[in-house]
Amino acid sequence: MVLRGNAFCPGHITAFFSIHDSTDNILMKGSRGAGVNLSLGAFTNVALEPPKEQGVRTPLELKLDVVGLDAFEIDRSLYENVLLAVLPENGTGWKASLKVRLQLPVSQGFGMSAAGALSTAIAVWEASYCNIPGWDRRLRFKAQQERYFSMKTSEFRIKPIKRRLISPMQLYMKREKDLEPVPSSGKASGMLETGGSIRTPTRWLGESQADSSLGLPTYSDCIAAAHRADILAKGGLGDVVAAARGGIEMRLAPGIPPFGEVHTVPVEIHAPPSVAMMVVGHPIETKTILDNPARRAKINEAGEDALKNLLEDPNLDTLMKEASQFSMASTLQSFPVRAAIGEVGKLAKASQIMVGNSVFAFVGGTSGMEQVKNVVEVWRKRGKVTVCDIDLIGARPIN
Repeated sequence: MVLRGNAFCPGHITAFFSIHDSTDNILMKGSRGAGVNLSLGAFTNVALEPPKEQGVRTPLELKLDVVGLDAFEIDRSLYENVLLAVLPENGTGWKASLKVRLQLPVSQGFGMSAAGALSTAIAVWEASYCNIPGWDRRLRFKAQQERYFSMKTSEFRIKPIKRRLISPMQLYMKREKDLEPVPSSGKASGMLETGGSIRTPTRWLGESQADSSLGLPTYSDCIAAAHRADILAKGGLGDVVAAARGGIEMRLAPGIPPFGEVHTVPVEIHAPPSVAMMVVGHPIETKTILDNPARRAKINEAGEDALKNLLEDPNLDTLMKEASQFSMASTLQSFPVRAAIGEVGKLAKASQIMVGNSVFAFVGGTSGMEQVKNVVEVWRKRGKVTVCDIDLIGARPIN
């Protein structure tokens, strides 16, 4: 028997950040800051073959195929660590075939290591539930996701900018009289029943007759496995939980829930902007930044100031203003990055992608397609320009 699963994880642009990795608890390690999730990212296909005999103690056998835009060194341990964490018995006796397709450049601030790790974890989740009908899996996944992001940390507690489709109290009470609509965050996380009440995925999960056998990985397992693998590989600190949440996110407490806390910045639903991106220099390995004490100090000071200012007025204009100031104050901005930002200064607000020799700008939306055309024409003289949408959903299985 072969279990198969597919998943997508958005790429993630970090606008600014501060480093919080001094704790021994890897689930509490992370960053505070803000960023944008992209409609381009990583697609993963996994085929899993369980042990054929009971008591087999052979190690995990992994066939890995990772393809990206340019030549890069594949970190095999990143994917192995994810599989060892989410498969039963640490993968003992299992055979896995993994195909990963990365749609954005590596080591340029697009969160490709996190996207590869998280899409792998969720593809395993999908494969583990493959004996359940597709509609059932989708609801089960949403239920686990809602529960996960309803967890709160006692540190850095911030009043949410906006509420979800359903409140945490409604999630846990699951009583019909409590299921009253509340202002939506834009995430399709509920189903309307007769009379207009909301049948939440969590309420559905309690009523479902789907297979609930012990030992199957949960959404929480997937995030923890990908977060741990990304940090061990020094690919990033906050990309995994940001990509899981989707949208334009603010990481208010480092790490992943229940330690970390993530909220979103509102996006214009009727005319959402697109994101224009361009690489202007050589790749930057994140670990070269994380291991430099002098740079860490400047990054943390600038990042905390930027997040404080964004929380006072959470919108795209504030985000771009703080991102621009952060890139200069943190001394991460190279000359090619500075030149590319200045070239479109009269057309759009642009900033550096952290951590990379690359730039981004919000274009289109209420400003119209003419702005998109003008920015692309200016940046195209320097290199390849990519324009994509904002991903508002976050990492998910594809079935």
